[in-house]
Amino acid sequence: MQNDKSDIKQLLKTIGPGLLFASSAIGTSHLVLSTRAGAHHGMVFFWIILATLFLKYPFYEFGPRYAVATGQSLIKGYKEQGNWAVYLFLGVIFFNMFAVTGAIGAVSAGLLKTMVGLNFSMPVLVGLVLGITVSLLFLGGYTALDRFIKILSVVLLITVSIAFFAVLINGHVEPTADFQAPKLLEGAGLALLVSLIGWMPAGMEASTMNSIWVVEKMRTTGYHPKLKESLFDFNLGFVFTIVLALMFLTIGAFTVYGSGQLLDGNATQFSNKLLNVFTTNLGGWSYWVIAIAAFGTIYGTLITVMDAFTRSFVRGLLILKETPATPEQKQSALNRNYKTLLPLLGIGGFCLFYFSAASMVKILEYATILGFLTAPIIAFLNLKAIQSSSIPAAYRPSSLLITLAYIGLVAMILFALYYLSTLVG
Repeated sequence: MQNDKSDIKQLLKTIGPGLLFASSAIGTSHLVLSTRAGAHHGMVFFWIILATLFLKYPFYEFGPRYAVATGQSLIKGYKEQGNWAVYLFLGVIFFNMFAVTGAIGAVSAGLLKTMVGLNFSMPVLVGLVLGITVSLLFLGGYTALDRFIKILSVVLLITVSIAFFAVLINGHVEPTADFQAPKLLEGAGLALLVSLIGWMPAGMEASTMNSIWVVEKMRTTGYHPKLKESLFDFNLGFVFTIVLALMFLTIGAFTVYGSGQLLDGNATQFSNKLLNVFTTNLGGWSYWVIAIAAFGTIYGTLITVMDAFTRSFVRGLLILKETPATPEQKQSALNRNYKTLLPLLGIGGFCLFYFSAASMVKILEYATILGFLTAPIIAFLNLKAIQSSSIPAAYRPSSLLITLAYIGLVAMILFALYYLSTLVG
């Protein structure tokens, strides 16, 4: 009995990075893309989401596996392949981080403005949201973020579940007489399909970010988890993303699909449409349940991606010019550069919002499409990293997982080539 209690206590020490991974995913791919997919195309995306998650699972799982096996993030695995691999990774991060921060910051501010009825202009509100987020990360660091996300995950699960079951009980919205389902493999339908596949459950760089959070968790707790403990934490977060993705898809399909409405526009328009859909279909009682779920979802993503993009970029830059140093000196350099880049990320995200505020959902779509096209690059780097000679035999993936990874990589490349052919054609 004592051993069982000790095992549970050790297991609880490892929980955190998997939930951070889930939180970084559910704002973009779930609240925005899964809900829009259900609203615009119905439940056809059910199998698409499951297939995507199945084929991409190995590449995300390699993150915590590599971190526990080596005590280092996946960026170290890229460095072992050559500086070119680190530069590729930094390029992917750079092109995504400002667009994602600006878009998610804008949607967070739009929801806040709609919920509370604040009279601030959107630029002021976006600036405040991004500024507060930077301050929270400055003051609390990883430990505070870890605790915040654990609380938020419970709140999200409760509020989204209430909304989900209310939607099921209320039934599917009555379709209009002249409704025609939009085409999936062309135009706006194809763009949404590519966006969702690219960021389901998150951008592929989230695998690297997850490995960094595992390393940070080990550093802050002083506990090096067993492989099965770390994978339990990751799988817990991954299952969380599956459940919420299907819930948001169902919510969008049952409340909007067939009505002829579209969930799009700028940040305020998207937020208003999202909340109005629920109150119209479920009644006024649902407003605050949905508002809390939506804001918690999107803000949880904002704070985690800002932390993750910053940590990833800083670690990538420092590993390129790695010089002999003690662990304390390395950590000091990471902390110093983190606090330099974080506000720059907030400013860059704000500037992108300010100069393209007409359609932040469109900006987010561009970022997710870019994530879709660059996913095979990160996936390939992850696959090479986990198969390197520096990984002890006990930590290497099974042949089944490696085979699945190769199938997923080929599928991502072929679909990316198909999408590019539609742009040329």
